[in-house]
Formats: sequence, structure tokens, C-alpha cells
Amino acid sequence: MNFIKIIVGTITSAFAGYGVFTIWPSALARWNWLGGWLAAGIIITTGWWVNHYMNAIPNEDDGAWVDMGLAIWLSALLGGSVMLSLDNGLVRSGYGIYHGASIGPALTTIILQLIGATVAGYLLYQIRKGDV
Repeated sequence: MNFIKIIVGTITSAFAGYGVFTIWPSALARWNWLGGWLAAGIIITTGWWVNHYMNAIPNEDDGAWVDMGLAIWLSALLGGSVMLSLDNGLVRSGYGIYHGASIGPALTTIILQLIGATVAGYLLYQIRKGDV
């Protein structure tokens, strides 16, 4: 593994996490639906292109690494999120751990997400193990 590629992939994933919760809502507020589509295209496409097409985060043929999804999830958990309000424009809709939020109320959701991801991974493995 090339350390520089991993650093570039990490920075790109951080850009995706930051962009989804700041750039995307701002573009949506400024240009309505067109801004949402443009932001999605720019943020997610750039992240995918660098991380997967340019192979910044090496992926083995028989494995997977959830890079951008993990970064976006951590951005919401740590920093919170914003939403578009018809009355006030962009407002903070959720506070992350860095803004004083408690993780306690979200533990049920986090545990259910982890269980769902584990079950999905197991089922996918069972379905695809005959492909090898």
C-alpha cells in the first residue's frame, strides 16, 4: 500500500463527509433542486472517482472497504447536520458530539444499524460464496 494514496483517500473521504452536511444544503438553498443535483454530482462523484477509480484506498478483489459511507456517518455523529427551513434558511437540525450532544439517545439507532449491516454482510456472503 502506498501511504500517500491512503492520505489522499482519507482527505477525499473527509471532503465527502464535510460536503454532504455543509456544501450540499447550501447549494440546495441557493439553487433549489438544481443545486442539490449539482452538489450530489460534485461531492459524491469526486469522492468515488478518487477513492475507487484512482484506487486511493486499495480494494482487494475479494473484500470491500466502506470509506465514504463511514466518513459521512462520522461527520453526522461528530459534527451534526443542517437542514433547509422554509422560514429561516439553513438551520442546524442535529448537534454532534463536538457540539455537546449526548450519544445516549442515538445508541438504539446505532446498534440497529450495526446489526442490520452485519446481517446484510452475512447474507451477501452466503449468497456470493458460490461465485468463488
